Amino acid sequence: MANAEPENHLTKLSADTIIEDLFGLNIRGLRSIATLWTHPKRYFATARIPDWDNKYTPSIRLWLAFFAIFSALKFWWLGGNQGMIDAFSGGFSNAGLPLPEGLSYDDVGREAVLWIFGLTPITQIVSMVFLALLYRAWGEKTTIALRQRYLFAVLVPSTSLMPLFLTIMVFVPSHMLTLYGVFLALITFTIDFQAGYRGGFCNVTGFSKTWRAALLALIIVGINVSISIITQIIGILVIAGKYGAVPPA
Repeated sequence: MANAEPENHLTKLSADTIIEDLFGLNIRGLRSIATLWTHPKRYFATARIPDWDNKYTPSIRLWLAFFAIFSALKFWWLGGNQGMIDAFSGGFSNAGLPLPEGLSYDDVGREAVLWIFGLTPITQIVSMVFLALLYRAWGEKTTIALRQRYLFAVLVPSTSLMPLFLTIMVFVPSHMLTLYGVFLALITFTIDFQAGYRGGFCNVTGFSKTWRAALLALIIVGINVSISIITQIIGILVIAGKYGAVPPA
């Protein structure tokens, strides 16, 4: 009898538990993501219940889980993202950035991209938390907790495609990165708009629902674009500050 309880605990440590340990996702989480794609109104309705009616994973946990995946695969994306590395190394080369002996422009371009990949998740998390606190145009009375649940629920569908988008970016040549960025902005706006329209703003109708969903999607895209620009500037400034005073070899 003494060994019965440990054995019962061990039987509960399934493959589902391994996935949750790695990425913060489990079968319930995957079901929650599917619901946000197929029947978002159900998910948003359940968000009003304190314990999510024991049906769905909280939206902020889902959103953060994708950043865990991002961190786990970051070095693979970075290692294969030659187009982005070439864009930065070419910029440093054209600017005549002096480099110490044994260091190439490809090396500093790779270092700049690493800074950008490292800063982007942090700045996005902080920005979206602030947006969740400040955005109130849901068409209903909301608490801080409910606004947080709603906003991250809007974000989850587009964020769930982030691994795919970043994998595709590995194969995008440097001269097409800007065009690819515009494509991502349009796709993100469309997905966030439909998530809000079909779920988040279900208590309003007609044009009121349309402009609220469009405004939120536009704000999200605007923040994402701003973060991309700011992190790239920071990456460039860090490299320029680190190697700019180094005499050329």
